[in-house]
Amino acid sequence: MVQSHDSDNQNFWFGVSMFLIGLIAGVIMTSASGSASFLKFGTKTAASKPPSVPAVPAQAQPASAANQPSAQDRMIQVAKDIGLNESDFKGCISSDKFKQRIDADLAGGSDAGVNGTPGNILYNIKTKNALLISGARPVDSFKKYIDAMLNDPNYQSKDADVTSAKNVPVVDASTDHIRGNPDAELAIIEYVDYQCPFCQRVHPTMQQLLTDYGDKVMWVMRNFPLGFHPDAVPLATGAECAADQGGNDAYWDYADKILGTN
Repeated sequence: MVQSHDSDNQNFWFGVSMFLIGLIAGVIMTSASGSASFLKFGTKTAASKPPSVPAVPAQAQPASAANQPSAQDRMIQVAKDIGLNESDFKGCISSDKFKQRIDADLAGGSDAGVNGTPGNILYNIKTKNALLISGARPVDSFKKYIDAMLNDPNYQSKDADVTSAKNVPVVDASTDHIRGNPDAELAIIEYVDYQCPFCQRVHPTMQQLLTDYGDKVMWVMRNFPLGFHPDAVPLATGAECAADQGGNDAYWDYADKILGTN
């Protein structure tokens, strides 16, 4: 009887031992599986790329730059619109005929203190007094200084953002592009980049000033192509070619159309 009892005890503890071994093995396997899942769905997912954004349907996408007319195409169309000979205009814009003039305008503006566009200078023809007013400002901002210059040809601004301009190239009616009264005492000289969006913005402002002041002022346009605008020099060349082939009226018609007011 004693041997049977001992045998039963051994079988009991053997069964308990196997149960515990199985339980421990299960825990280990489950833990290992959980770690693998963490590596798969945690670490790997964190390092993976975010979901891609669905592409916009082709018909909903904006027109690419490739579908827009080139600067040359725009110039040629404008030349045709204002009545210039297309063949002669093409030959002109393909040449370096006006490179020296454009470079001279750029250098003259820089010497006078212009460092961006539109660079606007109020210039008294007689006293040579000049104020540099940079940027595309509203009409009233320009009028403040125009009125002051008309009342006092030697007026000096006390505003920090409107400074005295030195070494301004003199206005020459035989070579400058002038709109308005060429005999006016006060010139509004604009140094323009035809690719500059701010020059486009200020263009109607200048037109309004010329309307409001009549014969009291003249508007002078000079080239100031900025280096980071790839079409600035070609567009300036087109303006000079328009003047060369169609005179002063053609120059200003070209400027109005390129700067988007007509």
